[in-house]
Amino acid sequence: MARPIRLQRLLTHLFIILFGFCMLYPVLWMISSSFKPESHIFSQPGLLPHETTLQNYVKGWHVVRDQTFATFFKNSFIISSLCVIANLATCSMAAYAFGRMNFRFRKLWFACMLTTIMLPAHVTLIPRYAIFHYLDWVNTILPLTVPKFLATDTFFIFLMVQFIRGLPKDLDESATI
Repeated sequence: MARPIRLQRLLTHLFIILFGFCMLYPVLWMISSSFKPESHIFSQPGLLPHETTLQNYVKGWHVVRDQTFATFFKNSFIISSLCVIANLATCSMAAYAFGRMNFRFRKLWFACMLTTIMLPAHVTLIPRYAIFHYLDWVNTILPLTVPKFLATDTFFIFLMVQFIRGLPKDLDESATI
């Protein structure tokens, strides 16, 4: 009885390994082809290149005439840093207001905010573009960063509200003291 179970496990593991290799082969081929000269990519289908070159990476680094990938990395770092800082600051303040403060129509405003999560982004794409075009923000980082400073990511606000509601109010009182 133990022998058929071992054989079954062995066959299962062999099948998983074979299936995993079949899934990884295109990625391995792409990586190995990046080290081949352009003329050998399709003429030598094997994984190991006969002739190795780094020229593809040099050409790929200079994608656009005047710019390199360093510019793209710098822009991505600046935009993502500004978005993280803005979301952290504004969404946490909005979440604290919804989670701890009592103000008129708080539940109504929270419900309105939550309904925007259900609104597909495609619906607001053209009106947002029209606004950004009117403000001359097209082709700048402003449309990507300024809305984050206005607490527009309702999902983050919702998550933080749930977290703040879970904290005991004694912490607020001790911080006040």
